[in-house]
Amino acid sequence: MQSYHAAMNMIRASTAKVMSTPAAIGAKRGLRIVFAPVIAVGGAYSAVAAQAPFTTGFVTTGLKTTAADAFAQLVVEKREKMDWQRNAMFTAFGFVYLGGFQYWLYNVKFTQWTPAITKLVGKEGCPAVLTFLDQCVHHPLSYFPCFYILKAAVEGRPMFSGNDSALARYSREYWECYTALWKIWVPAQMINFTFTPRHLRIPFVAATSFIWTVTLSLMQGVMDKKEAASSPQLDAPPKAPNGAPDTVAMQRPLGVHNTTNQKSVVTASVVEVDGEGR
Repeated sequence: MQSYHAAMNMIRASTAKVMSTPAAIGAKRGLRIVFAPVIAVGGAYSAVAAQAPFTTGFVTTGLKTTAADAFAQLVVEKREKMDWQRNAMFTAFGFVYLGGFQYWLYNVKFTQWTPAITKLVGKEGCPAVLTFLDQCVHHPLSYFPCFYILKAAVEGRPMFSGNDSALARYSREYWECYTALWKIWVPAQMINFTFTPRHLRIPFVAATSFIWTVTLSLMQGVMDKKEAASSPQLDAPPKAPNGAPDTVAMQRPLGVHNTTNQKSVVTASVVEVDGEGR
């Protein structure tokens, strides 16, 4: 932990030194001019978020999740038509879980735990502990189970029993979800818990989560195709040349292989079709 504290202090000192150079000061002034409209919108959003953090986070997260899935389907996957069932699932998950439960977790519980964690590991170590709790406890035990349960409910699949249940799908796909999650969220949450004001944590999560939701949506699309390809398909009934069901073939008994003379003996019933015996 001491080495971690030393590394954080070195990074902060180096950053402060670089940002105080004339080149960095000039670059900041130029960026302020170029991004003045964005800064103005961001300032207004920050003011609204400070006054109504829950409502702002709730609405932002829900709309973001809807847009991210639509982007994944129409732009990245280049679908001709939107899969509205999939989009509805992501929208519901965005509003209810991300905007509701995660707001309570990050802004209420994590805030309550921060003094005790800080006392135990220090100010510099607190973001690392919060990130660990978020990525290695919250997501495996709550986020992904809720996601898979909601997905199964929307698609009409069972929750806990059966090869295609939410539990079975999660047990097969969890490692792919974890590795993709950690690549995006570990560095993002370290920044979030270290530098972001409390009332902007959910909006920060929403901004980063757009990238994550696109990634998750694409992963689920690929996984769904794999599941569909691996599911056993029932054989279709035989077809006649005109495309109608071949009733003659459906009534014909199966051949029985005679192991004595190596010949197939077939007993067939006579079916009258158009006055002809077959």
